[in-house]
Amino acid sequence: MTIIGTILSYFLLRSDRRAVNILFSIFSITAALWSLNLGLFLNARNLNNALSFANFYYIAAAAIPLVFFYFSLFFKRENYHFNKNLLWLLTPFFLIVYSILVDRNFIVEQIFQNGVEKDVILNFRNYFIYTIYFVSFVVLSYFGLLKSYNYAKDRTIRDQLRLVVFGTLIGFVLGMIFNLFLPAFGNYNLIWVGPLSIIIMVSSISYAIIRYKLFNLKVIATEVFVFFLWTFILIRTILSTTSQDQLANGILLLAVTIIGIFLIRSVIREVEQREKLERLTEELGKANDRLKGLDELKTEFLSLACHQFRSPLTAIKGYASLVLEGSYGKVNPSVKEAIDKIFQSSDNLVDVVQDFLDVSQIEQGRIKYEMEKVDMKLLVEEIIGELRPNISKAGLEIIIDAPRESYFVNADKGKLNQVVINLIDNAQKYTKEGSIKISIEKEDGKVVTRIIDTGVGINEDDIGKLFGKFTRTTNSKKTNVNGTGLGLYIVKKIVEAHKGRIWVESSGVGKGSTFFIELDQA
Repeated sequence: MTIIGTILSYFLLRSDRRAVNILFSIFSITAALWSLNLGLFLNARNLNNALSFANFYYIAAAAIPLVFFYFSLFFKRENYHFNKNLLWLLTPFFLIVYSILVDRNFIVEQIFQNGVEKDVILNFRNYFIYTIYFVSFVVLSYFGLLKSYNYAKDRTIRDQLRLVVFGTLIGFVLGMIFNLFLPAFGNYNLIWVGPLSIIIMVSSISYAIIRYKLFNLKVIATEVFVFFLWTFILIRTILSTTSQDQLANGILLLAVTIIGIFLIRSVIREVEQREKLERLTEELGKANDRLKGLDELKTEFLSLACHQFRSPLTAIKGYASLVLEGSYGKVNPSVKEAIDKIFQSSDNLVDVVQDFLDVSQIEQGRIKYEMEKVDMKLLVEEIIGELRPNISKAGLEIIIDAPRESYFVNADKGKLNQVVINLIDNAQKYTKEGSIKISIEKEDGKVVTRIIDTGVGINEDDIGKLFGKFTRTTNSKKTNVNGTGLGLYIVKKIVEAHKGRIWVESSGVGKGSTFFIELDQA
């Protein structure tokens, strides 16, 4: 028990020298000294020596509840500020120590050898005071631990507290029964049972070390291994029968000592780096959660702001259109030119606002899809019929290539219409001359639509990020300065919501592009 307590206290201090670990180390050492002196008392043949061991046994025992009380104040209370007024509680302990050292018979009046065992006569009055002192500090300790448990919100901390309370409480109960209460009634023959309670305490704390990582197991295991290796080689060196063996073992001990020190330091550095990485990961996770929250607030703000912008912009666009059409009378050509610019700018702003609204609705999951059976060919033909005048005005040819059959898919017609219009509109914006070709085919249970243009093309480095939010290629910025970089992001999200796939291929800058829409055939 003494060796276990001493080794445990050493590794606790090596692991972390916080106040709680220092106190628990002192607690382990006092428990070890208690066990040591009790063992010496039981095995002493000289009664005078037995009395000395008994006195040291009671001094060590008196320190156990006192140290445990201070330990309970710091355990799992990282922000605990020690009250210096509590130091006066040391007074009764020092009075007991002083009384025992001054009067050897303060607790134990007399010892008799009764065969193998020893009979002890106690000073009942002083022993009663000693018992009250011991029990009082034990009760105060568990009151502090239970208070910590009630304040703890984290489940892991509560589990740690339960384990420490359970393990030490059993040890204290057994120790007080066999080493405090029974001797008061004249039964001194079972005091050897008390120190066995340390096994329960050590086992519970060892389990806490492994289960809850109260201390670093990897560092402790390395230190234990190196320590036993050093001890083994040292014993071999001492027991060597020849000078050659002693020299060889001595050199080996020196080499292993140096290697062991470097090994321990290496493991400590590795553990510190890992713990630092874990802390950074945890902080990064919290920062990521905060960013998600801010992103949600940003999305809500955009949604609200865009709703507020859309109404006045629609009104500006509408009135500008009426003025241009002559609904308010004939307009001077120079004024008409200015009104046309207002109309074009407001029209662009309406598109931008609509893009932001679509993005906010997508990210908030508020877009509802009404699925129906849609013929992709008829949908494309309707869209081309609407867009052909503007495309022809731009000097481009638009071609549809699809065999005469149906190309049914399950889709929200309005949203799919938005996807195709966006892609054809993009093809028109980024194609100065040539043509736009839309082909539709059935491939392995899929309906694949291709929008092929002869425009500016796409750099290979830009293809992978083209469907990202607010992403625009270098060529697109030169060709169309008014884009938001949201159109393809919205298109991708709509196609994915249909459980489809969208991608782009291009042979390079100046060689045109091909956008693919792949949907399940209905």
